Amino acid sequence: MILLAKKDSICLSSLTRPISLLDSFQKIGEKLFLTRFRDLLFRRGLLPDSQSGFRERFRLKTRLLLFLEDIYSLMSNSAPVCTIFVDFCAAFDQLQFLGYTEKLRHLVIPPSFLNWIEVWLNNRRYFVEIDGSKSRWFSIEKSGPQGSVLAPTLFITYNCNMGSSLSGCISYFFADDLAGIMAGQLGINYSSQCLDLEKRVKIFIDQLEYYSCLTGQPINFNKTEAMFSARAIDHPNFVISFCHETKEIIKWVPEYKYLGYLISSKLGWGKFLKLCIYSSPLFMTSPSLLGIPSIVFLPSL
Repeated sequence: MILLAKKDSICLSSLTRPISLLDSFQKIGEKLFLTRFRDLLFRRGLLPDSQSGFRERFRLKTRLLLFLEDIYSLMSNSAPVCTIFVDFCAAFDQLQFLGYTEKLRHLVIPPSFLNWIEVWLNNRRYFVEIDGSKSRWFSIEKSGPQGSVLAPTLFITYNCNMGSSLSGCISYFFADDLAGIMAGQLGINYSSQCLDLEKRVKIFIDQLEYYSCLTGQPINFNKTEAMFSARAIDHPNFVISFCHETKEIIKWVPEYKYLGYLISSKLGWGKFLKLCIYSSPLFMTSPSLLGIPSIVFLPSL
């Protein structure tokens, strides 16, 4: 196993991503099993349509358009909308072996598949290598090996019922990224809608924390953020906090980068298009081709 930095090259071990260097023949076996396992999940409809990560016939852009369409639809009915973007801490590293096998039994997975996965997960060992220095061997009690083609599918299968556990909201999943959309009740005045929205958000937070405790998927409180969208100008003045010991407060943000796209609270595309223009290779070579006047410096004679 090697550790790759997520952002800065010099960082703490907690800010690295552990990548498992697996045997080539083992990868071939995983790929063959994954083909049959995906076919089983598809035929039985075990994975929800709201989950689009690591799945065939599910495109990221389609998921993004459906996400925006739901917010547009709620805003067109004059409903205040709150979208909470949830981030989980080291999601793939929190895959519980015993809990996962029990989950598969609950989903009535055939014993042949269940036995293969159980043997593949259990009795794993690893060592960490940094700059040629190797650590001692460790036993792995949880987490799927990152670098394996099978681990992402096991993860989304393990959390296939997360959406049904979060009632009262529209849930969108992309692997371990969760976006929950909630709106105030229709047909009442704006102040009452905001009060109703606050109740729905608090119920969502309680259900999310309960699911996190049951599955052993810790929430990254620092990266979980909320965005408010409405046709009205006023912004609701209520605080969203977790029931955790430290009572972390979710920060309201005017925009959020979701699935690589910059989403603003008013769902405008001006800043995103400007960012795309300035970062395009065409702009770097010739800004005038995009209608942006270029500055020419003439040498002094």
